[in-house]
Amino acid sequence: MDNQKTESQRDKLNCLFKEYGLLSEDVHKHQHYTIIRRTGIEKIAAAVGIRITYEICAAQADYSAVKAIAKKPVGQKFTTIETFGSASKDTSQNKYYLEMAEKRAMSRAVLKLSNLYAAGAYGEDEADDFDRKRNPEPQATEPRPTPPAASVPTAPASQPQVVPAGADPSKEDEPLEKAYVLDLLKEANTLDELRNVWQGKACPWQLIQMYSPPKRPAKTTSSSISS
Repeated sequence: MDNQKTESQRDKLNCLFKEYGLLSEDVHKHQHYTIIRRTGIEKIAAAVGIRITYEICAAQADYSAVKAIAKKPVGQKFTTIETFGSASKDTSQNKYYLEMAEKRAMSRAVLKLSNLYAAGAYGEDEADDFDRKRNPEPQATEPRPTPPAASVPTAPASQPQVVPAGADPSKEDEPLEKAYVLDLLKEANTLDELRNVWQGKACPWQLIQMYSPPKRPAKTTSSSISS
């Protein structure tokens, strides 16, 4: 129900603003209200044809009050209202209390006769808290840049194994037999050769080439020719 009422007030305000020719500079937003500036009050009074007379009720050093008698034409007749405006050291930072009381009385009279009070609008002169300087327009916040996605480290590419010329790659991954390794360890002549065999750094085909005894050439027998 409250939302419907708020929407109804907003629609009514928009219609009245168009009817009275108000622009964006004639209106500003309070935390809870819609505030019409002095320029807007003057435009409304001219558009509606409001006439105002004033009576001074009090004019003291620290307090002033003014009564406004306002009327607007309705057909062949006039609608008349009376309202008041006041200012003091407790309600106005402007020390010209009589002038401030007159402005407040005028704002109240115009807003009452133009039905803007009923729609939820107030005059800027009615309270110091309604001043535009105290209610700046909200600044648009700049969008925050999106941080770049963290790069996922990739594993280094494996280096291809270089096979020496003349090697037999098909035998590279074949495991050495236990007895054969023991024989190779026995035949190692230097500490480096022994370490290579023990740590498995020497491939089987290398060990075979290094430690396999060379094949002896077959003995040739001369055949005698019998006479």
